[in-house]
Amino acid sequence: MKPRVVLLGLGGLSMESLQKLSGAGWLPNLSDLCARRAIFPMEGPAPPFADAEWSTLLSGADPGRTGFLDGWRKRPGSYFPEKANVQTLERRSEKSMLSFSDDDAVFLDVPLVGLLPDAQERQDAVRIVRKSRRGLWSEELFVSPFSPAEVPPDSGSGKYLSGDRALIDRLTQKTILEGLALSRILEKEAPRLVVSGFSALDRIVSRFYQDIRLLCQGFDRPLLGEPLRLFFRVLDEAVGQVFHRACSGMIVLAVSGHGYVPLRKSLSLNAFLLSRKDLFLKEKGPADFFLRKMVSPVVRRLGLRREPVRRLLEGVSLGRVIDRAGEPFSSEIGHIDWSRTRAFSLTRTGIHLNVRGSEPRGILSPGGEERALGEEIIQELKRLLDPETRQPVIRDVRWREELFDGPRTRDLPHLIVSEWDTSYGIRDWRSLAFGGAVFSEPENRSGSPVSSGFLCLSDPSAVSPVSGKLKIEQIAPFVRRILDSPGKDSPIKPAFSRVYPKEA
Repeated sequence: MKPRVVLLGLGGLSMESLQKLSGAGWLPNLSDLCARRAIFPMEGPAPPFADAEWSTLLSGADPGRTGFLDGWRKRPGSYFPEKANVQTLERRSEKSMLSFSDDDAVFLDVPLVGLLPDAQERQDAVRIVRKSRRGLWSEELFVSPFSPAEVPPDSGSGKYLSGDRALIDRLTQKTILEGLALSRILEKEAPRLVVSGFSALDRIVSRFYQDIRLLCQGFDRPLLGEPLRLFFRVLDEAVGQVFHRACSGMIVLAVSGHGYVPLRKSLSLNAFLLSRKDLFLKEKGPADFFLRKMVSPVVRRLGLRREPVRRLLEGVSLGRVIDRAGEPFSSEIGHIDWSRTRAFSLTRTGIHLNVRGSEPRGILSPGGEERALGEEIIQELKRLLDPETRQPVIRDVRWREELFDGPRTRDLPHLIVSEWDTSYGIRDWRSLAFGGAVFSEPENRSGSPVSSGFLCLSDPSAVSPVSGKLKIEQIAPFVRRILDSPGKDSPIKPAFSRVYPKEA
């Protein structure tokens, strides 16, 4: 019998948070598994976001080889960004776990929107994508219609708490659904590779990080305590049942590439570029209001997808039409005035320079002018101070070639924020708006992601002793070795060894 692999994504849990939750009795199964099997500290991707984690985890390659930073990339010769997807990652990495001899895999709720090209994000659905020699196909399992929990008003905050409780309950339902789907797949379909994302975990920890910390310390959180405990109990049971049913020939991995720390403030790179007058937005007017408030919602409600339209327009060389169609299909792109913009961000931590000859409407001269502006932005970012604390926030910014040397390095943003105060969360680039502040109060979350996770493995003998942390890039080659081995008569040799970071 050929070996099988089950990979469970637990992004959002760090070693520290795992210990705190275990100490509070919230994760009995996972605590027992880590105590009886093997748990290793892991260094996740840089930057430590869910899309970046999954892009690296599935491909076994860094952004210099995949071309995706934060799980996003700007298409060469276009201002439209795209998210990583299985097919693209498979083509761009020879270490990918997405391609092996039997080509039999199931991806369950993996939080890459582009698992299938042009797939739309549905927060209320568990997406199941199957991959075989016949190609990719998918189905969706929807969370049942749900009414927000009714709670008594609490000094004017009852509505807020009710909305939070409804969100937790909905994500709990989604996790139950994913656990049931995972059990069905393992029992009836028996694919060689099963990857389960448990994407609700990251949303829960991100939004309720401070509440979870207080609950683990014994403080009461009215209306939120029991729903949060229930969510983690449901998650723990789903993970525990997979590990406990692991049989001969099945390797189970629970992987987290990032955890969280308390979030102080949010930082927006596009707002910073706006303040420097490197980025310009179009003047708002009747046409802007019509597109943003009327056309965009209708287009999205109809389910029209941006990527097919973009490819169709590019195919007939209608570049100007693509730009003008940016508002209905990508409102953030439609806001930007490219005729005056010198720099812009289409990922959380990357800044592109609008260079003539490389971009559809570039205005910077390549070479000297391009380099001078980049160095100016780097120095000013490093001097950027929180207006309240008067302390610097950005610790280092590098040119892409200083961080990566793979064949897709030139697909990456010119400048990449590589180190910053982790208590400052960098806002999603899609938050671009008129009059946005560089620093702002966090919205709907209390945790900031950091590159600190763990690996729990059902077969400790598959890991040799290591010094330092495991790298998330090592997981995919390890999985490939298991899937490509001929069977139980060929034992899996220890596959992990320390990977040293590239020197600056």
